[in-house]
Amino acid sequence: MTDAVAPLPIVRTLSPADVPPAGTHVVIVADEATRAALARHAEILSVEAMRAEFLVKPWGRDGFQVEGRVTATVTQSCVVTLEPLVRTVDEQVSLKLVPPEAMARWLDKQDEEGAIDLDLTLDIPEPIEGGMIDLGTLAVEHFLIGIDPYPRKEGAVFDAEAVGAGDGRAELSPFAALARLEKE
Repeated sequence: MTDAVAPLPIVRTLSPADVPPAGTHVVIVADEATRAALARHAEILSVEAMRAEFLVKPWGRDGFQVEGRVTATVTQSCVVTLEPLVRTVDEQVSLKLVPPEAMARWLDKQDEEGAIDLDLTLDIPEPIEGGMIDLGTLAVEHFLIGIDPYPRKEGAVFDAEAVGAGDGRAELSPFAALARLEKE
């Protein structure tokens, strides 16, 4: 049995050779099938709208700067009530990309003993993989980052009494719940 990695729902690449000196503007709008695939990928109820806008322009000798925004409207289940909740995603994108061979300049900061000195205040670029700027992956990654991992309906409160934790029989834990079931 092999663990296959599911392909990302959005595929949009840009060749570095196609980026003019003034930069290029790229807009990705997810169609219905892509929104359904995004919802499955994110394990949420639905994606009503998703849009990514990027400005890709040359940076330094051989790198590129990507600035933009990923926005979406999604429906998730409340973690307390399981009711559907409509939420928005609004994520800024700002990163620099360089060819893999240029990464050595950024990572080759070894001292005499061979330790790499990483200055966390540096804006270290990411490598361009496969010779293409992968805007689809950037869009999906920032979409996923913007999704609330624990959406909760306003005012929703977990009621421990409702699940039997407050009856004095056991503490609130999954194991306590199993112990109660075993006793019954």
